[in-house]
Amino acid sequence: MPALANPRHERFAQLIFQGLISGEPKLYSQSRAYIDAGYPARDTDRNHRSAQASSSRLLSRVIHRVRELQAITAKQTAESADKCVRELNEVLQEARADKAHSAAVSAIATKAKILGLSDQQQYVATDLNQANSMQDIARRLLQSIGLREPDDASIAEAIELNDTFVQGLERIAAAAGCTIEQDDD
Repeated sequence: MPALANPRHERFAQLIFQGLISGEPKLYSQSRAYIDAGYPARDTDRNHRSAQASSSRLLSRVIHRVRELQAITAKQTAESADKCVRELNEVLQEARADKAHSAAVSAIATKAKILGLSDQQQYVATDLNQANSMQDIARRLLQSIGLREPDDASIAEAIELNDTFVQGLERIAAAAGCTIEQDDD
């Protein structure tokens, strides 16, 4: 849909859209957008009650244009999100190659935010008793946090992190004066 034929209608739709994408609903309330689009408020009170009523009627006429503007922006955002994710994947590969774990974790967290995954908890209970090797344990642990098909590099990194974690636990136990008993199974 091209821009609306009536320039004030188009301006009103654009201002409503700006208010929606800004995350600040008060930036362009319907009545504020109505007045800023060039329509007069028939009343002089601070609440602009006539502008509220008129803007509601006008919004019902231009809502399709507002939705179109949202769709265009969503498409552009998706493209830029894809580009950001590709770049972060490159950073992640370089961080893993350099064993820069904090940079790798940061890249993963940023990717999750861009993709809208950061607020979602996708942990799945995992039975590690059926695992036959460290690779199998690492694969299952990675799958339990949402990585459906971990690659070999991710599995190796998970094993390395596990080894570091176990060494830390052993240091704590040694500092407490405990001896570690090994099963001979």
